Amino acid sequence: MLSLKNIMRANATSCLVFGGLFAMQANMVAEFLGGDSPAPQLYVLILGWLLILNGIHLFWESRTLVPKKSLILYFSIGDYLWVAGSATLILSGLWITTTAGVIVASVIALIVGMFGVLQMTTRKAMGHC
Repeated sequence: MLSLKNIMRANATSCLVFGGLFAMQANMVAEFLGGDSPAPQLYVLILGWLLILNGIHLFWESRTLVPKKSLILYFSIGDYLWVAGSATLILSGLWITTTAGVIVASVIALIVGMFGVLQMTTRKAMGHC
């Protein structure tokens, strides 16, 4: 069984990796996802830094023996917002328009959504207040 600590650290790692990519290669990411109609580079850059901060926070909180339910809810809601945002952009045809971009964004959204569910169910199974 996966431990909450390991789930949170995997989530943190994904945030740090993608955040770093978004922050260091904002233009390349925007063009990969959107082709001729990419997201503004500044939006991708800001999202990258927010992901980095979230990844650091996730890693920090993963060191706690039993993280607070409210923090797990906070992180999971963030994951669900990522999924909803990705789906909205894909379905609306805004900023995620290339075939490769749609595939990659969809796979990442599924993984991020899985992190959200696993964090909540694993924390609940721990049974602590």
